Amino acid sequence: MKRNICAALLATISAFAVTPALAQTAGEGGDIVVTALKRETRVQDTPLAITAMSGNTLNNMGAAGIADVARSVPSLNLLASESGRTRVSIRGIQTAGEATVGVYFGEVPLTGPAGTTSDPSGSTPNLNLFDTERLEVLRGPQGTLYGSGSMGGTLRVLFKQANLKDYEGTAEASLETVKSGGTGYSVKGAVNVPIVKDMLAARLAVYRQRTGGFVDDPSIGRYNMNNTVTTGGRLMLGFRPTNNLRINFMGILQDQHTGGTSLWAPSVGLFTSGLRIFTPAIDKQKIFSLDTKWNTPIGTLSLANGYYRWDVRQTNDNTDNYTSVANSYRYCGLFQNTYAGSMLQSGAAGTTTSSSTCASSAGGYSSAQLRANYLDWAKAQMPIGNYQPRWVENLTNELRLSSDGKGRLNYTLGAFFENRKDRVDTTVFAGVAGTGEMRTPVVDLGSRFVRDVINQTAQFGEITYRPIDILSVTAGLRHYHYKKIVGGAYLGYNYFNGQTPMAYTEVNASADGFNQKYNIELKPTRDLMIYATASQGFRPGGANLTPGIPDSAKQYKADSLWNYELGLKTQWFDRKLTFNVDAYRIDWTNMQTSVTATYGNFSYISNVGSARIEGVEAELSGTPTKGLFLNGSLSVVYPRLTADQINSEVTAAGRVGHILTGIPRTTASAGAEYGWAINSDWKGMARADFTYTGKMTTQLNPTNALYRTYGKYAQVNLRAGIENERYGVYLYVRNLLDTNAVSYYSAVSGVADYISTTAPRTIGVNLRGNF
Repeated sequence: MKRNICAALLATISAFAVTPALAQTAGEGGDIVVTALKRETRVQDTPLAITAMSGNTLNNMGAAGIADVARSVPSLNLLASESGRTRVSIRGIQTAGEATVGVYFGEVPLTGPAGTTSDPSGSTPNLNLFDTERLEVLRGPQGTLYGSGSMGGTLRVLFKQANLKDYEGTAEASLETVKSGGTGYSVKGAVNVPIVKDMLAARLAVYRQRTGGFVDDPSIGRYNMNNTVTTGGRLMLGFRPTNNLRINFMGILQDQHTGGTSLWAPSVGLFTSGLRIFTPAIDKQKIFSLDTKWNTPIGTLSLANGYYRWDVRQTNDNTDNYTSVANSYRYCGLFQNTYAGSMLQSGAAGTTTSSSTCASSAGGYSSAQLRANYLDWAKAQMPIGNYQPRWVENLTNELRLSSDGKGRLNYTLGAFFENRKDRVDTTVFAGVAGTGEMRTPVVDLGSRFVRDVINQTAQFGEITYRPIDILSVTAGLRHYHYKKIVGGAYLGYNYFNGQTPMAYTEVNASADGFNQKYNIELKPTRDLMIYATASQGFRPGGANLTPGIPDSAKQYKADSLWNYELGLKTQWFDRKLTFNVDAYRIDWTNMQTSVTATYGNFSYISNVGSARIEGVEAELSGTPTKGLFLNGSLSVVYPRLTADQINSEVTAAGRVGHILTGIPRTTASAGAEYGWAINSDWKGMARADFTYTGKMTTQLNPTNALYRTYGKYAQVNLRAGIENERYGVYLYVRNLLDTNAVSYYSAVSGVADYISTTAPRTIGVNLRGNF
């Protein structure tokens, strides 16, 4: 493996080195000022693996959300499933459980609803990136400054703040069409108003965007149903009563409505779903934050207060899965023993019999009669859906003191508090054949609810000392404590998954510990940095409220990792060419993993297995001639198990050497942007973006009957137009090659394979104006 990584590194350097013409004008990436270390630094002066994109770059890429830039950032992976749900990971740190990437909008960390399986990492916020200042992606554990949830890295979206001096305004509109699909549009606008010049200002951004769908479900009369309509607004207030004090308020409201699943079955037809339940989804977010910064003689004192509420309503189709279970007669005995209308009960629910599986005669009926009675009832309930409204509410507060970074001794010290609550209600219902909608009145086939409460506190600090001008040494430590309560109740029998009634029950989990970070930075010249880092990451453990598991499995512990990294940052030809590269090794222990209960219908979290992840990341940007900007990136990762997935309660599929699932082994990107003068007022621009996603797998064990490979695809986006200081008109094409790129693969026993793919070729026009 080490030989492969070295070869990839040499190939990367060689490929980038054959473009000596890139030495004439500066690229943007290395000169962006970021706040990843809680103080302002240039990207090239920041001793960690970080990618930063300005708002201008995002605009020229036509990026509306995080998914639009994922493949342009080394090691950043978004695993999209259905109805807009995505799981974000960095450097292959990806399993069910608490988030492995800290996703921040401003100073607010957002975590999705946990759901019934304690898996908040399964939902990534997808706020619109309109009017964004910059995007920062910090690769590798950021546990000291950013805490739990950042064991793989941190993704930060910084929106434009209110401008205290000048009036500003911008507006844009787009119209597009998807090949063999629907149409889309967007209308966006922002205005900045200084209320009291140099003291108080407001900035308001509003947007509405529709993406065209392309997945059909003729069985329920739905076409282009995976269209998404996003409506939102953002208010930024800036207040500077004195030169040393600034207070920023941010308020965001966003609603996203998805018409139906984006999953389709190749066995049914191209872009055709065979689901029999109508599966819309609604996603609503409210985010509020107050960021106060006071410049004092000993540093900047910051107080970040954040609150958000995230509501999701989703419907899923259980028909195929439940049909498979019914045909196995696994819960026939439960049905006959407890259902009032069953053959054995004759209208008197609760009678017990000697039959638990319907494998033998009981009550004067043969096994065949009992099974036929159960199967007739099960077929009468089809199609079957699962309606899940869920929400999460979170309050965070962080107080920190950061030096200005100019002296020989610098520091960041702070304290953090989080109180998070969430709840999910599940109703399994009988649907209407031909429409997939819920029957009226509702036929409840087994309801339940689960609620979570988690409290986290932390104290953290990083101290950097520069004994000589070219050398800096950093040590960081974070102490954390968390307590998690998972409670819920099962409100009835479910004869398809074995659920039996259970009164409200709670399971608790808690722990405390430390995260460490050590960094050495050597900067012999202004354009050369070498750094080495050893950093630790963790995420909280929790509790399972799952039927049929032993008491010893009701709690799971925190998992943690150590990341060892060596990086090189360079700029050439008077900072006109930027080339950065890093190599890393991650040792991940006590992994939180989703496993299945013994009878195969409920999943829960357990600590099984360990992994080692090794990789190389490289980025280049520069300009060979006036007006031409080029950039490229490459990531090669080797993620595999180093311990069998076995503990006292679980024997899971993974064994030593198996490759982790859902992670592309190689990703690469390249971009080219060219601008030229048309006349004294107008100029032209053209941009092309290429991305490549390597092979991924659905199962750890290649001998598993459900093992599938997918990925290995390339995509090209084009954008061209004319613009001046006030107006712009652009044409664009996404997925120029019309690649049918599989981004998610669902293979389940007894059910047809389902996949999610990127949208077919999409052509559109975009208009912009500034005032």
